[in-house]
This record gives sequence, C-alpha cells and structure tokens, in this order.
Amino acid sequence: MEFSQAIPYPLLVGAIFCFGLVVGSFANVCIYRLPRKESVVFPGSHCPACSSALRPLDNIPIISYIALRGKCRHCSVCISPIYPAIEMVTAILLLAGILKFGLTFKFLVYCVMAPALVIITAIDIEHQIIPDVITLPGIILGLAVGACTIGYTASLTGIFVGG
Repeated sequence: MEFSQAIPYPLLVGAIFCFGLVVGSFANVCIYRLPRKESVVFPGSHCPACSSALRPLDNIPIISYIALRGKCRHCSVCISPIYPAIEMVTAILLLAGILKFGLTFKFLVYCVMAPALVIITAIDIEHQIIPDVITLPGIILGLAVGACTIGYTASLTGIFVGG
C-alpha cells in the first residue's frame, strides 16, 4: 500500500490546506522582509508598527487575524488584509496542486514553485522588483527538474528560447 493510499483522502486534503496556510504565513514574512533586505529568520515575527514580538497564538494563519479583529494585540494598529489573503491564496494553490498531481514528485516541486511565485508577484506589485534570492534558486530548481524529466538538453534549450 502506498503512503498516499494509507491516509484518508479528506485528511490529506485538509492537511495540505493547513500546510498551505503555514507556507502562506512564511510567504508573508518573505514579502515584507526581502525588499527591505531583512532576515526572514531573525528577529521572530513582530508588529511592524510597534516591534512587539508576536505570541505563538498570534501566528496562527487566518484564525489569529480573525481573533485579533485585524489589529495588533499590543498597539491596535490595523493589520493589512493582504496577510490573510496571501495565506489563503497559498493554501488554495497547494490544495489545487494536490488535487491535480496527487502525492507525486511534481507536487513537491509545485509546493516550492507556487509559493515562490506568490512571493515574487506580491513583491513585484508593491515594490516593482523581483528579488534574485527567489528567482535564481527557482531557475536552478527548474533546470534540475527539467533535466530529470525532459532531459538536460531540452531543459537548457527551454531556458534559452523561453519555452
């Protein structure tokens, strides 16, 4: 019995959706910090207005936004609705990925590339930049996956001719 068959389908879909929310939460960190040349690891999550550290319960995707009524627990400044929107979009994209690809290698690649594209899109819309720290690893991953699936020559050709 395969791993994907051992897990009840609704549980798998729910777990992937929750995973997508968590990945979306991290995507928000990247979207905010990368254009400002800040670390995505340190310091931990904090309010950009008052710099107060967020409690673990304040970091639960979507739920904490609703519970806090879209405001910082410490300074009551409004939190942009973009944050839960990014979390939801990322979760929906990963949900779509599992529905299309199942638990496959393609899905694993999709789990990396879809959030990366969400991050790139959001940063580009707000700052009109596309950070190399996201695109260059994406190119390398795309080349490696292409080499494994369609062959190294076809993968390189695709890079140079745009297909």
